[in-house]
Amino acid sequence: MRFNPCRHSFVAAVSSLALVAACGNASQSQTQTPSAQQSDDTVVATVGGRPISLGDVDQKLLETNISVFQELYNARRAVLGELVAEMLLSAEAESRGVTQDELIAEEISSRIAPVSEAEVQAFYDQNRARLGGQTFDQIESQIREFMVARNEQAARQSFIDGLRAETEVAIALDAPRVPVVVASGERIKGAEDAKITIVEYSDFQ
Repeated sequence: MRFNPCRHSFVAAVSSLALVAACGNASQSQTQTPSAQQSDDTVVATVGGRPISLGDVDQKLLETNISVFQELYNARRAVLGELVAEMLLSAEAESRGVTQDELIAEEISSRIAPVSEAEVQAFYDQNRARLGGQTFDQIESQIREFMVARNEQAARQSFIDGLRAETEVAIALDAPRVPVVVASGERIKGAEDAKITIVEYSDFQ
């Protein structure tokens, strides 16, 4: 919801790609396949015979560092969106009796907005301070590639949005939530069983 690829700067995009590539290489060399899938009930430690489950660990982590769960949710949401898009494209291609490549060429590739010289120059002028002193001639081709990719993403997203509007798509992936505990005696408005609780903190001087 917060990510908009059309508003990312060229430098930020290039930096992100470099970081993803580096992390991907590290993951390939270090990732190990777990012997068994752990669930919330999996005991991960015992203290004097008393067990600590993975669920206990996650609950404590959720209370103290929700950003970890938010990052995991964001990653899952992005991958889920891509899986939904792939299924929509597959179903549409099948309904038309064409391959996905043919569908993409007809509905996406042919509708990518071209990038003019003036647009590349305007992008360079707007981001000159972030480009490390590189001249327009030095970085023109990279800027153009980035802008073409951005326009391709926009065309693809527009087509996917159209398919989603015509297809029943239900997303059931829950965002991380931390229970809000309201102390007894606090000033409260509304029903006690309300689905949403808003807590206001004020400092009176």
